[in-house]
Amino acid sequence: MFPVRLSFVLTLACFTFLADATTVKIDPIPKQLITSFGASGAWWPNDLIHFPVSVQKKLGELLFSEDGLYLSSYRYNMGGDGGHDEQQVVTNGSRVESFLLRNGTYDWNRDHAGVKFLKMAQSYGVPYITFFVNAAPSHIADNGAACGWNMTAAKAPSFAQYIKTVLAHWKSNGIGNLRYISPMNEPDNNRADCGQEGMAVSPELRPLVFKDIAAAMESSPVASEVDIIGDETSQITTQAFPEYPVWLPSSTKYLSNIAVHNYDYPTDQSLAEYRALVLNLTHGRPPPVKFTETCCSTNAGSGSTVFGAQYDPTMTNALIVARYVWQFLTIVQAQSFDWWTAVTNLPCSPTVNPACATAINETAGYNSGLVYIDGNYNKTRDYKLYLTKRAFMLKHFSYFHRPGSRRLDVPQDQLPSGVNAFATQSANSGEWSVLFMNNQTRSYDLQLELPTKQSRLERIVKTTPNDDWTEVNVLPHVNQGSVKFELPGQALWTMQFTSGKYY
Repeated sequence: MFPVRLSFVLTLACFTFLADATTVKIDPIPKQLITSFGASGAWWPNDLIHFPVSVQKKLGELLFSEDGLYLSSYRYNMGGDGGHDEQQVVTNGSRVESFLLRNGTYDWNRDHAGVKFLKMAQSYGVPYITFFVNAAPSHIADNGAACGWNMTAAKAPSFAQYIKTVLAHWKSNGIGNLRYISPMNEPDNNRADCGQEGMAVSPELRPLVFKDIAAAMESSPVASEVDIIGDETSQITTQAFPEYPVWLPSSTKYLSNIAVHNYDYPTDQSLAEYRALVLNLTHGRPPPVKFTETCCSTNAGSGSTVFGAQYDPTMTNALIVARYVWQFLTIVQAQSFDWWTAVTNLPCSPTVNPACATAINETAGYNSGLVYIDGNYNKTRDYKLYLTKRAFMLKHFSYFHRPGSRRLDVPQDQLPSGVNAFATQSANSGEWSVLFMNNQTRSYDLQLELPTKQSRLERIVKTTPNDDWTEVNVLPHVNQGSVKFELPGQALWTMQFTSGKYY
């Protein structure tokens, strides 16, 4: 049985798109600057430090090199465990050592695991490195723990001095690409059960914390080179909507970017309202938005909370996440996207269940990683790295849409239902790339008009249920400035063109 095909004609550049016989012009004015696509280094280095050095190097190459995912952003977790804490994080592997000890002195040899991969990211020249804080270290915390406490105004100055000290040290000692500090993470939850690091910061207190950090960093020529982002709230509709009016207007002077997560998986309409709220609260001149964390979803854009146990390494979940990226980059006009964690554990051991890494598991595991490992490696001695389709999904963004490119709008109403598109042009080379994301199982015949008749189709890369980052060897013919092609079902399809600059 042949797949159903619908015919659409699309034009990109000066950008006119046609659906059926209708011509629709795309706004030729470049949109927001795109800075980076990346992932977090939280927690998994505690496992990978026990892997063979050859595997550690292989992982670094996979995450950061041009032959790998070519991530342009890496988030390093500044741990809070000061040693001999009153209460320790109880989840195995989630305890991260702080450089600030309980006795108030600094030990820069701590967090050996996290620092190793931090330095690896720097060695590959990852252009945007962020230090983020789940909790102030136990030396500062009122309860002597890196979890289960609420920041106070009295503690904000010492917290700010701690951040300045850590940033100045690492900025001066090899981490030259340290660009951002995020001093709070999901600040509505203090993680009272100590299942992971956590520190609550009330909305009313957030401006003071940002202010104290900015003042402390300004006193250090090195730390002052690092920008502050915040507040990394967990949910759009239940937290950002009611809390932004409390803290954002008085905090924008201290922030280079607004940082946000999306664990309520908002609808397109909710994100349009979020964008309007940010513009309204900042009188139309907001700090750019950075989308800094998501994971673990089983549905896309439904508006319902669908965080839960599931392991899906297939195109189904890769396309769910791709739509989240599209939502924030187009509707919210975010500058960047960071996935939650680069590496996490499989729901079972491949040595016991050979299908463990490739089969969907609806009741165990989480869609939280790009790369997976056998969490039982101590017994199985399985040190393999298992890639998901999500990893290749992120590569479509990180590889073709490099820092400094500009987004070009592709109106959604001109595309088939279930198909999204994201396009940018490089400011340096003049190359432009368009990524089509087809959530449907059926294919579509598309015709793409090129920016100029001199434009050349240089490359097509596809990821499908049967292909992982596969070059299309026979490129479609360009005829009179247009190219026709078939967009496969359940596919990520990137087309790269050369052309002159036009912005």
